[in-house]
Amino acid sequence: MGRGDRLVLRRNDFMVCAVRGRLFIGNWWRSYSLYAPIVWLAVCLAAAQTAPAKRFEFSLLDYLTRLRYSSGQHADSRLFFVGIDDTTQTKFGRWPFARVFHGELLGFLSAIQPAVVTWDILFSEEDGINDEAFIQGIGMLGAPVILAASTTASQSEHSVRGVNFGLTQPLTRVEGGNAVPDHESALIPVEALRKVCFFGFADSVPALDGVRRKVPLVLKIGDHFYPSLPLQSLMQFWKLQPQQLRIVLGDAIYLESPQVTRRIPINREGEFWINYRYEEDGFLNGSYANLHDELGRKYRNEPVGSLPDLNGKLLVVTLTSTGSSEIGPSPLNERSLVPLVFMNVLDNILRQDYLRIGNAWIIWIGWLLAAYATVRIFEHLDFPRAAAVLSAVVVATLAAMYFLFIKGNLWLPLGVPVLGFVALQLGSGGRRLLQEQQAKRKIRNAFSSYLAPAVLEQVMKNPDEVKRGGVRKPVTILFSDIRGFTTWSESAEEKVFIAQLNEYFTEMVACVNRHGGTLHKFIGDAIMAVWGDAISTGLENDARLAVRAALDMRVALAQLNQKWQAENLSTHKIGIGLEHGEVLVGNVGAPQRMEFTVLGDAVNVASRIEGLTKYWHVDIAVGEKARALAGDQFLCRTLGHFRLVGKQAATAVCGLIRELQPGESIPDIVRVYEDAFSAYVAGDFKRALVGFEQYLEMEPADHCASHYSEICREQLSRPSPEPWDAVHVSRAK
Repeated sequence: MGRGDRLVLRRNDFMVCAVRGRLFIGNWWRSYSLYAPIVWLAVCLAAAQTAPAKRFEFSLLDYLTRLRYSSGQHADSRLFFVGIDDTTQTKFGRWPFARVFHGELLGFLSAIQPAVVTWDILFSEEDGINDEAFIQGIGMLGAPVILAASTTASQSEHSVRGVNFGLTQPLTRVEGGNAVPDHESALIPVEALRKVCFFGFADSVPALDGVRRKVPLVLKIGDHFYPSLPLQSLMQFWKLQPQQLRIVLGDAIYLESPQVTRRIPINREGEFWINYRYEEDGFLNGSYANLHDELGRKYRNEPVGSLPDLNGKLLVVTLTSTGSSEIGPSPLNERSLVPLVFMNVLDNILRQDYLRIGNAWIIWIGWLLAAYATVRIFEHLDFPRAAAVLSAVVVATLAAMYFLFIKGNLWLPLGVPVLGFVALQLGSGGRRLLQEQQAKRKIRNAFSSYLAPAVLEQVMKNPDEVKRGGVRKPVTILFSDIRGFTTWSESAEEKVFIAQLNEYFTEMVACVNRHGGTLHKFIGDAIMAVWGDAISTGLENDARLAVRAALDMRVALAQLNQKWQAENLSTHKIGIGLEHGEVLVGNVGAPQRMEFTVLGDAVNVASRIEGLTKYWHVDIAVGEKARALAGDQFLCRTLGHFRLVGKQAATAVCGLIRELQPGESIPDIVRVYEDAFSAYVAGDFKRALVGFEQYLEMEPADHCASHYSEICREQLSRPSPEPWDAVHVSRAK
């Protein structure tokens, strides 16, 4: 049997093996693509209901809110925030100071005529004569005054059954109220104040992380529904009667009057999602003490300093002083005034600036459709393209999430769906890797019996060179691999696939044999060849022969592709990696079947260098030891310094361009690249960037120069605080 005959497969035997393997894998893959999206959907739906998942989604909402925030923006000018601050307590005493001052402030405000004055403060205990002064000021003001109430009270002590709510009337047009929590008790203003003031409930329960993202606008107290503090304030601002509000729980509050129409979205519990835009400096605001002083002067016709225009405004009075105010986290700030929650609610409704929540069912149905579509698409893509498509889908989804929030006030809770989508595709990728390994194992088993005699023929020429126990020798190792092998094996017709693969192996092995290499094995579609194992012609010459074999394989593949293209067959790319190192050479196996092989770390290094070719877009990569032995007669350029998997020391790897002619010097374009790379390693990013850009002008599609240019730009714009290290940590195995 001749050399060529030994390489041609007994096709019928191999086809049975390969086709059976592909049918098994294909059925398994189709089962995964059919059931995995549904399984992952169920997992994601269950996970989305857990507290960690909700916190994750809320953290994304807060992040989007912070991205949108601008300190230069201002809330609706009809709102004015009055703070009882440290200056106020210095002037009037520690809180709670006498209500007579509140009465004075309201009396002074009568000269300004605000539309509404809301006190985000509980007045649930009597204050004797001070209440009378407070009531007198309310009467002088001539505008509605709203006080705060709260349902957060002990049921045994604060039952409101049979209590007269005074001016505050229940909301009568409520539809679908089963989901609204029932409250039998509440802290409400004292009776004397209830007769002259409205009140609204200031409840705002924080989420598990302490942030208030929604507030109830409608609360059920006993048998009736009542407005919250913001809703009551707006009712009085627009002079609405309770019957002019139609409340559809799970939909919206409809304001129906000649003065104003609004649709205020609420959920089934009567809660309003806050479109949080402003901190304290975003609202028109002033100090209680300063307003009291300036308004008093105006009231007494004395000279007035700085006095804001409060005419027709909705004033909100609350505590902002140190130790008295309520502080909590907000989407914009870890320490924010809790009353700003209501200020943002008021601004949202005044401007109709509502936060819309994406429909969960639509999101998950879209997720399922996208999952099925991409799983099917990935079935026909190689791993780099599949990873690119997955990345593009995720980036596009997050970009759409950002755009819809910023431009449309639409929040899509996509954190869990995106993570689930990535997990689904990683699962499919893992199964594809296993699928590829199984396909290669089927081919390896079919090929092995035909390779052993060829190796044995070389071993038999020098039997003393090989021992069962093995000897250590310095060798040069070549690995080659077909790109997109799995996709090709799945999509090609079986007979054509086998014929093409045999033709490819025949030509590649011929290149190895022409340059004196030992063909050790086929590993699926990969070829492993060694120089210097059985017979060595010198370390330098072994390396040169291996490099020439790689260049010969490049030419042979180009000729094959040209032939296949003319025959309307698929064309292919390969990656080749070479490195030199010491290995254990010898016969390994059982008595029934021995195999002449090499073992050692250098084998792994050569394989991993071959793995770099796919990521750095080159077809031949040479390790630093093989490069040094081969000499300067081969034109190369540095791909980078890599810390390969399992290695601590970095390895310099170059891309093989061609063999130089005798007397030929290194071309200028390569010198430009190498100078730029040297500057890059030294951390001189400015000089390196100039060189890489000069190289890209000559080779605009070059991946390496583009990659290093991007790193240089990043280092120049955002220098790393860590010491510069030009070594890449390679994950390629």
